[in-house]
Amino acid sequence: MRFRQRAPLGILLVLIFCLSVGNENALGQSTQIDDAQSKLVQAFVLVRQADLEGASPEQISLLANNLNLALDYEDNASKSVSLSNATSAQALSLASAARTQTFLNQAVAYSIAVAAGFGSALLVMEVHRLDNPVRRMRLRRTRLD
Repeated sequence: MRFRQRAPLGILLVLIFCLSVGNENALGQSTQIDDAQSKLVQAFVLVRQADLEGASPEQISLLANNLNLALDYEDNASKSVSLSNATSAQALSLASAARTQTFLNQAVAYSIAVAAGFGSALLVMEVHRLDNPVRRMRLRRTRLD
């Protein structure tokens, strides 16, 4: 099948691909990928024009293969950007979780320190009161013996 017969289908596929990737652009894809997509569409149109002008089928076939290769490269770049964005989001989430865990660990450590300090201060201040009950218990034991 000649390029002319495949061209409308190819244009449709490239446009659909560009529109589907356009949704990912809202998530932060770079302008370099946008530029590559527009250049790919432009190259496709120029190959179609060369075919309509009567270029040889071998030359058109070579150009079509180059376009397919360029489309594969662009698709890999899109996947790379998507993976990078997903990894960045996960890293931010992980950093936030780690920051929260560190804060909670510090809060628990400070709470334990304050409770231990309060408890030891209370013990020091009230240790004299423990002397009377201990003495009473000794007296009771000695009386019972």
